[in-house]
Amino acid sequence: MSEKKYRVGVIGAGMIANAALLPAFKNVDNRASLVAIADTRIDSARDTAARFDVQGVYDDPQKMLDEMDLDLVVVCAPNNYHKMWTIAALRAGCHVICEKPITVTYRDAAEMYDEADKAGKNLFVSQNKRFDDVIISAKRICKSGRIGEPYFAEIGLIRRRGVPTWGFFHKKEDNFGGPFCDLGVHFIDCLLYLTGNPKIKSVHGKAWTKIAHKREDIETSLAESGATLGVFTPRAFNVDEFNVEDMCAGLIRFENELLINFKFSWAVNLPNHTVMHIAGTEGGIQINPELKVFTNQDGFQVEITPHNIVRDNYATRTTFPGHWKLVEHIIDVLDGKCECIIKKEEILNTAGAIEAFYISTKQDRDVLLTELAGYPA
Repeated sequence: MSEKKYRVGVIGAGMIANAALLPAFKNVDNRASLVAIADTRIDSARDTAARFDVQGVYDDPQKMLDEMDLDLVVVCAPNNYHKMWTIAALRAGCHVICEKPITVTYRDAAEMYDEADKAGKNLFVSQNKRFDDVIISAKRICKSGRIGEPYFAEIGLIRRRGVPTWGFFHKKEDNFGGPFCDLGVHFIDCLLYLTGNPKIKSVHGKAWTKIAHKREDIETSLAESGATLGVFTPRAFNVDEFNVEDMCAGLIRFENELLINFKFSWAVNLPNHTVMHIAGTEGGIQINPELKVFTNQDGFQVEITPHNIVRDNYATRTTFPGHWKLVEHIIDVLDGKCECIIKKEEILNTAGAIEAFYISTKQDRDVLLTELAGYPA
């Protein structure tokens, strides 16, 4: 298949668009052209367009889809609008990159893929952490059989004070959920990717809002909440709007008896830390804070620290190298050079985990994925 230069439109001019996705497309400007951006906050759209030399500026995404001849649309709107604008872009004849999570219910995610099939277009989900060097290396180790059959894992990201305060993350009516949607989706996706996407059986979760709604007179930074490059046109934060969880924890059980213990927070009185451990029948792997393999050799318990190969220099040029490599990969897929490594079945599995988690927090019980609307019998 011959290469073409793709005309790209963006829906949503928030932090992730400005800090990650638009710079990623500028990095491949010989293969893709940013031609339009739409945001209901027109000042944000104009500011972003000026920063990245984008000519088309809209306050109505549908008008952008109707007027612009686009090949690829990037949906960076809050979670509750992912389905709506993804389907609109597919029906406009465009391939779509949807920011994570694809959506927050299994049925909605399945419908989005059905629309892509009907349109004959690709639906990509921005699970960009798969492209981190440490995950690439960990995938190679897991695939080799070095750790055997995985049966237990623990994942988590704890921010002591890291509430996103620049957009709609904290509003249930826009974003649906808090750190489980924001942080947990990355870790669950990577865990599924590393372990071969076993089917999730059930989720039991607990969510709290204990800290973030307080008016604490303490200093925090945007970097602590994930906006490492800052925010150019932040929306004013109002703590009275905060109506999602600020901390969550729980268990995910799989049909193959794998069990995951998870915890994620934007605000909790615990130290900042990140964890991803997988225990297998032949060994174990630690992915954060550094990559290690735990195994036995010559009658000894040993810990192996691979020399993690730096596969490019993106980390010296951006704090979002995963997005840069994701965009390159997607264009390669569109050019027919490779298959996408982010599969529909994996994304549906994760969407099911999100829906089951929030049902569990309301009903205080294990929720089977077979209970979810649209889940295959």
